[in-house]
Amino acid sequence: QILIIAADNASSNDMLIAELAKILPKFGGETNRSRCFLHIVNLVAKSLLREFE
Repeated sequence: QILIIAADNASSNDMLIAELAKILPKFGGETNRSRCFLHIVNLVAKSLLREFE
């Protein structure tokens, strides 16, 4: 049984989650995905810093 999958925001990981949800009926798909928090922080920081360029 898969409880959660931690992955970054790459579109290939979106496809992985969708395919796993099709194959494993008990897997909740996107609700059982944890996006990498540090990756999200990095994206937010870059977005904020872009305002000062």
